[in-house]
Amino acid sequence: MKAKRVSRNISIALICVILGLALSWQFQSIRSNAKVMNLESQKKDDLVVKILNEQKNNENLRAKLNELQVQLNKFESARGNSDENLKLLTDEIQKLKTVAGLTDVKGRGVTVTFAKEDSLNVEDDDLLFVLNELRATDAQALAINDQRIIDTTEVRVAGGYIMVNGRHVTPPYVIKAIVDPDNAVNALNMIGGALEKIKLFIDVHVEKSDNIEIPKISEELIRTDKLKPVEKD
Repeated sequence: MKAKRVSRNISIALICVILGLALSWQFQSIRSNAKVMNLESQKKDDLVVKILNEQKNNENLRAKLNELQVQLNKFESARGNSDENLKLLTDEIQKLKTVAGLTDVKGRGVTVTFAKEDSLNVEDDDLLFVLNELRATDAQALAINDQRIIDTTEVRVAGGYIMVNGRHVTPPYVIKAIVDPDNAVNALNMIGGALEKIKLFIDVHVEKSDNIEIPKISEELIRTDKLKPVEKD
């Protein structure tokens, strides 16, 4: 009789262990499925933002193509008029200087400010992540602490300092961008975006503005002595 009781207690204990394991596995499965669903939702939101950005980029490319076609037609029409040709060339040179960063510019955009008290936590990669995200949203002019960002600009840590265009910039670090403000804020603040991880360690403030002013780059930083034009046959 005593042996039967012990056997029954062991059986009950085994059943409890099995039920406990089953419940634990079920709980883990539910939690895992919840994480997957949450991740899929985040990915969908991010994908929507990226698709909208790509559509905007395509629209800008089509607009640029149309603009170039209009310019070509103007040059063709003014072929015999030297004064008009001179004006067209002057306008084109001014436009190229603006694109190259050789003129002061202004427009609507955003400022991204890294808090001064967190400056020791700011790495060059943090600034580059934000710059790349702003470029992806079609920023037309960028600057860090009023150092104009162009294609050859380097942003790097050297000797414990952050250097931009070979010059030491001091905190607080402020990125200015002439860009569609709404698109820029949405891109920067989206889940998994440029600022999500940065904000874990650094206080970053994004602000829209109707009047962003970005200075031109120093012409001494534009070097072409190693470049040779390719002559086409």
